[in-house]
Amino acid sequence: MERTKSEIKLLQTNYVALQDNAIKDNWKFIVEQYGSKDVLKNDDINDWAYSDALIYLITDKDNPSSIINNIFYARENARASQDHITKEMWQTLNNFYHFVRNDKIKKQLKYQDSVDVMDSILQQSVLYVGMINTTMDRGVGYSFMSIGRHIEQALQTLKILSLKIKEIDYKITNEQEVTSFRYLLYSLSGYELYNKTYRGELTVQNIINYVLFNPIFTNSVYYALNRIKTRLEKIREDSTVEAFNTVQFEVGKILSKFQYSKPDMEDGKKLLLYLEDIEEDISYLSNLFSKFYFGYL
Repeated sequence: MERTKSEIKLLQTNYVALQDNAIKDNWKFIVEQYGSKDVLKNDDINDWAYSDALIYLITDKDNPSSIINNIFYARENARASQDHITKEMWQTLNNFYHFVRNDKIKKQLKYQDSVDVMDSILQQSVLYVGMINTTMDRGVGYSFMSIGRHIEQALQTLKILSLKIKEIDYKITNEQEVTSFRYLLYSLSGYELYNKTYRGELTVQNIINYVLFNPIFTNSVYYALNRIKTRLEKIREDSTVEAFNTVQFEVGKILSKFQYSKPDMEDGKKLLLYLEDIEEDISYLSNLFSKFYFGYL
């Protein structure tokens, strides 16, 4: 569900930016990130409008990473775990699922104002998160959900930043590209805190540093990793020694590597390789956590 919230916020922000002619038409990068690369090989894709990309990314059941599929899988997981979640959380998620599967959404994306659809999906996402925070007890179940949410949050921030670097053709030292990166801040809900932190000095390098390393920005990678570390301690007593020590070691290793590394802020391609390396480490952590705590890879 964290992926759904991040994806719809990106799509919404990107749509507005395109309408304002503030960024290049970059929907193919988004399809590559949140869809199947095979779709990009289809000759028909050259005739797509942005609305076609939205339909594919939001409502297409053949796209494994579409928003409707994200919500479907989340709903199935919640159905199997109803003894461990609140009734209000289940109802919110169930309502969300029935909302997004409505056939009217596809027509609205194609022929009407897509912003209204994306606004509604974003509101449903925020409502779901709010329902978790206000109705779930702070026991083991909440800690498991929090760890999963922050793993996904870190991955999404890395993916969106990588997408933006590709969008500007890796030219991270070209300050003329700062407009595109301003919309990165919007998509991560970080524009206001950024302005307070950097006194309104908008540069590509500052934005990259901010979304990666800011310790109080809730969508930064560093913040997410620290929250994973904190929440992991909450489940120590309910873990086997092997499971806890293995996962804790991996979290510490990633944090140390991330905290003390110095990404290249002059070369966009080298920076992208750095981001992909961190993303690979966090994905490995996710698989490790699933293996030891849920019994599958």
